[in-house]
Amino acid sequence: MTKREFFLRIVTGILLIVGVGHLAVSQIHIAAITKIFANQIGFYLFAFVIFGLTTGFNAVLIEKPFSVLSLIVSSLLSSAAGFIYLRLLQADVLEQEKLTMADVSDSFQMVAVSIGIYLIGAIIVSILSWPDVKAASQNV
Repeated sequence: MTKREFFLRIVTGILLIVGVGHLAVSQIHIAAITKIFANQIGFYLFAFVIFGLTTGFNAVLIEKPFSVLSLIVSSLLSSAAGFIYLRLLQADVLEQEKLTMADVSDSFQMVAVSIGIYLIGAIIVSILSWPDVKAASQNV
């Protein structure tokens, strides 16, 4: 196994763990949004988790050029949903007198870090897997 393949497996594993991990610890996010009065925040949290799972699985299943595009799109969609979730969370906390960012900080920090992981990971996986994808598409 080359260094490139090893690094690709590590980054792919991280993307998959982060995607599944958000589903596993969703009770933290749910506890945060139950304190928020914005109606649409649950939708963006759901979209963030679902597209995060999709990003993790797309990273594992890269075989064709279309799968690289699918990874990038799912990563962008997850990051966009996460960003909107963070903006709604922050805006609603600022509007309420009894709620502070400390009350929702676990969810906020986890989503913020995950957005970075999804974006950076998708770029790294796309670059590292491209030689294999290109070779496989030429052999078909």
